[in-house]
Amino acid sequence: MASTAISTSAANDFIINRATLSDQIYDYLRSEILTGRFAPGDRLDLGELVERLKVSKMPVKEAIGRLATEGLLDVQAQRGTFVSRVDPRELAETFEVRRALEMLAGELAAAHVKKSDIEKLRALIAEMEKSTEVAHHLELNFQFHSLIVELSDNRKLAETYHRLRVPIQVAGIHYRSETWLERIAQEQKEHRAILRALEQKDAEGVSRAIGEHIKRGGFSLLEDVERSVKQD
Repeated sequence: MASTAISTSAANDFIINRATLSDQIYDYLRSEILTGRFAPGDRLDLGELVERLKVSKMPVKEAIGRLATEGLLDVQAQRGTFVSRVDPRELAETFEVRRALEMLAGELAAAHVKKSDIEKLRALIAEMEKSTEVAHHLELNFQFHSLIVELSDNRKLAETYHRLRVPIQVAGIHYRSETWLERIAQEQKEHRAILRALEQKDAEGVSRAIGEHIKRGGFSLLEDVERSVKQD
């Protein structure tokens, strides 16, 4: 019985360690995609990844499976694994859903926002105004919008919203045109309008400002994606 117990414990330890390794590989691959080092359409070679990371195939396959479920990787039988491309129609539909969710979140957040929250949002706006690197700017932008969603105090809304982040972030990293910096002044004007409405606890005003902001931003990014797809 004792030897069986030891054997079971060792097996459990192995599974836990493998899961941890799989998580690390998942985080690494996800970061490579979302920061632009792996581009849409790039092929991931399983053997090359195994050799580079000095791991067995199983944790790499597990990580790839998770990323495929999230829509970041496209696993094609007999062909291989590729970084997913952004489909313009899917992106447009994602922005429509995001817009509806954030308008509701803003309306609900107006009842919960505190002075400390306003200061956090103001600090994010200030940092965004100084950011000239697209990945960093996008991260700050998502922090700004995510904070408003969290302030809605609606867990289901937040869960649904965060699932929409990936395709928008991939599109923003890989397809945003070189003129994106020229749009920052308008974006920041819209962010400040959202903040003013929150300070005034104007639920309708927050919802309206968010709706206009996301509609304009979504249209601009969709134009960038469609232009890039045509060039390909």
